[in-house]
Amino acid sequence: MNDMHGGRCGPQLYLLSEDGYESLKHLQDMLTLMALITYNDEHIAGGDIMMTIGRAELYFIFQAVNTQIEGVLERLGNENWLGIERHTRQ
Repeated sequence: MNDMHGGRCGPQLYLLSEDGYESLKHLQDMLTLMALITYNDEHIAGGDIMMTIGRAELYFIFQAVNTQIEGVLERLGNENWLGIERHTRQ
């Protein structure tokens, strides 16, 4: 068994604050909205099966999602006293 945070006793329980939970819910809602915009039954029924998006727009969308995930993970780490070195070593 690999060494786990807190010893060799298996997976640990990590707590997420209400703010962290709300941040994750916001991220989930944003991803759901993006999916609905991308694949809409009305567009498909109208024969509009292609969607054009520029590389820059796509980059900024992914960066926005990444930034939100990073914020939640940082909050989770801070709330559970997880050190950054734990996540960077393999």
